[in-house]
Amino acid sequence: MTKKVLVLGEDTRSFLTVIRSLGKQGYLVDVVCYDKKSPSLHSKYVNRAHFLNYQAYSQTEWLSCLLELVYQENYDALFPCDERAIFPLYENQSSFPPSCQLAIPNQEVIENLFDKEKTKKIAIKCEIPVARGEILTIKDKSYGELAALFGNKFVVKPTLSFKSETLSTRQKVEIVENDEQLRAYTKHVHERDEYLIEEYFTGVGEGVSLFAVDGKVQHLFAHTRVNEPRAGGGSSYRKAIPVDAGMGEACIKLCEATRFTGVGMFEFKKNRTTGLWILIEVNARFWGSLPLAVFAGIDFPADYAKYLFNEFSPHSLPNKQYKVNAYARSLSNDIYDLKAEFEYDLKHQSTFYALGRLSKRILSFFRIFHNEQIDSYDKLDPAPFKHEVKQFWQATIGGKFKQKFTDPSDAEMQRLMRLLHIKNDISIKFICYGNIMRSPMAAKTLSILASEVDLTWAIDSYGFHQNQQRKSPDECVMGAKNIGVCLTEHRSKWLPQHEIDPEHDIIFIFDDKNMSQIESFYDCKYLFNLAHFVPRGLGKHNEIADPYGNGDEAVKYCYLLIVEAVKNFFESHLKNNS
Repeated sequence: MTKKVLVLGEDTRSFLTVIRSLGKQGYLVDVVCYDKKSPSLHSKYVNRAHFLNYQAYSQTEWLSCLLELVYQENYDALFPCDERAIFPLYENQSSFPPSCQLAIPNQEVIENLFDKEKTKKIAIKCEIPVARGEILTIKDKSYGELAALFGNKFVVKPTLSFKSETLSTRQKVEIVENDEQLRAYTKHVHERDEYLIEEYFTGVGEGVSLFAVDGKVQHLFAHTRVNEPRAGGGSSYRKAIPVDAGMGEACIKLCEATRFTGVGMFEFKKNRTTGLWILIEVNARFWGSLPLAVFAGIDFPADYAKYLFNEFSPHSLPNKQYKVNAYARSLSNDIYDLKAEFEYDLKHQSTFYALGRLSKRILSFFRIFHNEQIDSYDKLDPAPFKHEVKQFWQATIGGKFKQKFTDPSDAEMQRLMRLLHIKNDISIKFICYGNIMRSPMAAKTLSILASEVDLTWAIDSYGFHQNQQRKSPDECVMGAKNIGVCLTEHRSKWLPQHEIDPEHDIIFIFDDKNMSQIESFYDCKYLFNLAHFVPRGLGKHNEIADPYGNGDEAVKYCYLLIVEAVKNFFESHLKNNS
């Protein structure tokens, strides 16, 4: 009987690779995807897709919906691709059917290798080199104080990438070189929050990936970063290399110390001049460079599945046989990184130097025809790649071309007027990021206009930000007061999916970022950009920009556009129904 599995994730790297690997093994693959726009959803190996995320659902709702799905569909195994699914599966193992295998790390790994401070302690105990650093509160620290301890360039690391109680937010690692960077990072840090601060180690990122059973390593695979992101984070372009003997031994020690069972990528940094290296962190889950490993010849997801279904024969020694010098590239991410690096070089180096580096990176694309894999591409499953390219085009050249040479205002006004005419119980919601500046102003304005002509529309406002009950900033309260709108009592609200009636609610957003978020995470049918309703006399607008932090004049201009846009479609409705 065909095994039925559920893969949880969203990206075109680990998530899509796991889907393809398991699909090619003959498993029936369903997915829980966080992003409704993910190109991975177009894979021919996806049997059914379900949409659950921590933007539109609370963590309790997310888990409840997942459990209901698992019991309904009788899955044989669940494969989470990041901590957002690993943590709730681990913490609620007893709630899942005993017949359903969970591809999650064992307890010792969860407790020691997901926390960067604990990882560092166990590495030191195993005599594995790590960067010098310590745990500190940083809200009250100046750049000078930290630079005196760790050097002019240092690394700020949250101990956890995701906190179990706030799985909607990834905590970012930051390489800090000046006071401005530190202040920007600590802007939303709480006073008691502790971070791991480490001196910066000069080198190139290398990763050793593995699959282990009860602490015994079965596969070892190594890669290096071809392009190293300046600000840190994952690399968009990687190359397979032989496993460094010292790094391989370090991984074996850590696996033995934690009885490691599952898959993971152990991240190192190596100084190629001195040959010295340090352990950076451990990702005890499917990792971003997984497509390269599979392309090079080690199918980690397939062997993990065989192990869960008691079909895997353990090796006495780690397998290190794979295609060295294979390359893999995350196409759209690499192009964005190429652009960012070129702009940085133009600003900080000579034009000749910038063009030279750009040319070198462009020439690297010729490897696509020889020994390189694009993460989203598979000749047997080309649709995800096509959709990634389409999204990249729409987000860059195609989108800018469309904005410049098309004007959706008339068509959108006609569409809105038809809806307002045919609907009896009209419900209108305004959505912006924080629900403290733009959306409450639009909702209040429309409520005032509707009350003047006794229209009983249901009008409300929400935000994507999940920190609720925040007041509108003083400049907004004053700016609104100057034009007869009171925001004094307003308190922000987060938008959960259950507050949206997809078939009936008319939703207004304010910019492309709002549009992307609501299309990716929510189920709704009638969606409009309020900027398209700004009267032509005020110019053509594709967004009503968030004035947050930009002063009184930015608020004044923002509120002018909002009031005139709301008045424009409201007066058109009255005229059409007079």
